[in-house]
Amino acid sequence: KNTASKKTPSRPRARAAAAVEGNAPAPTPLPGGPTRRATTRVPEEQIEHRILAAAIAEFAEHGFAGARIERISKQAGTVDRMLYYYYGNKERLYQAVLEKLYAEMIGAQRDFVLPPDPVAGMRQLIEHAWDHYVANPDLVRVIMNENLLRGRHIRQSQQVGRTSFPLVETVAEILSAGQAQGVFRRDVKAEHVLMSIMSLGFFYISNQYTCSAWMGVDLMSRPRRAGWRAHICEVVLRSIQA
Repeated sequence: KNTASKKTPSRPRARAAAAVEGNAPAPTPLPGGPTRRATTRVPEEQIEHRILAAAIAEFAEHGFAGARIERISKQAGTVDRMLYYYYGNKERLYQAVLEKLYAEMIGAQRDFVLPPDPVAGMRQLIEHAWDHYVANPDLVRVIMNENLLRGRHIRQSQQVGRTSFPLVETVAEILSAGQAQGVFRRDVKAEHVLMSIMSLGFFYISNQYTCSAWMGVDLMSRPRRAGWRAHICEVVLRSIQA
């Protein structure tokens, strides 16, 4: 009688990770022995990374209402129950997507190095914000969808709600330095400058398809993107110059 008991993993997630195990190359079998392909477990961090990457693409393409768990799991190379295991339901997964996108945006803002000259600093900040929108079109599309939902999920997020955005403080710091040097107007508010920068970038990316259609041009061609990048800088800097 076989009295050996089956060993139970110490962590529940170890059992969940087994659902996405991949096949490893089979070892050389012993002569006359049984052959069985060995498996290697995918790390939990890699599983969650794949799920979130697939979820971002799905929510950006179909919005919250149109997104489907089965498409996300298929794209992530896993199974539906893994998504429910990590996130519970579609709404929590969508909130995790929002938090990831905002975390990446905040991280990019923190990487911005403030130059000593306020005019150069404002120009570089405008370019930095524009470049992030261009490089992350899914961010724009997901935020558009969240606004259609009246910001319901972003208000429920404790992670985003308690986080300060470095761009707000950076704009205020650059503007204050420029006002002290007499190169920026003293009656300009930092929040207006920030909203101008964000509006001119966000609108261009979010409306690229309709505007390209009725203007008869490709707004996302390299020359036109470069032209709009320079235009944003010119508009904002002229509006705040002393």
